[in-house]
Amino acid sequence: MIGFPLGLLAVNAFEWYAHKAWLHEYPAQHRNSPFFTHIRHHKRARLNGFHDEGYANSMWRDQEMFNEKVALIGLAGASTVFLPVAPFFTLGLWYGAWNYWSVHAKCHLDPEYAKTRIPWHYDHHMNASQDANWCVTRPWFDYVMGTRVIGDVAVAETNPLGMKLPAFVEKRVNRLARRLLPHAYARIEAGSRADAEQRRQGVALDVAGVA
Repeated sequence: MIGFPLGLLAVNAFEWYAHKAWLHEYPAQHRNSPFFTHIRHHKRARLNGFHDEGYANSMWRDQEMFNEKVALIGLAGASTVFLPVAPFFTLGLWYGAWNYWSVHAKCHLDPEYAKTRIPWHYDHHMNASQDANWCVTRPWFDYVMGTRVIGDVAVAETNPLGMKLPAFVEKRVNRLARRLLPHAYARIEAGSRADAEQRRQGVALDVAGVA
């Protein structure tokens, strides 16, 4: 049974890495890459208050939706190799792929939901810098790697798990996280202050040269 949460953890780590490296850094250097459609997704969200109408369309009508769904289906299919030896881990990977699409689509069709329930992804698109906050479903690895940049503290998650927890549990989780990840928290706090100052000055940084 431990395999299922390990699968979710693996999905979150992969989501952090793939979003950062494949969907931002690579298309920034290779503008003819099929991943460049993700940059157009950023432009639509930026211009429409986080809303992206593409998620209401068929995957056959929008290249970014097609790329995202095919990638998730392909990754879920490839993970089937683990099924005979790690069935619960594989189920965690499958659930993670489905949950990524579900959360991402709901966020961009309901910006208010995103802002209040998935604030780390709202900040990814709407902060001054769009090159941070790489996780979508949960902010776990953004806290581990120090890449969580908090926009509005009034609606931000109150613990690194991005979950509602009883107060006594949340207090212990936060204390443990800060003890284990002091350098990551220092980066988070510095990055959040810098982004707040940029937003105060009206700075809005582009992604791969696309405003």
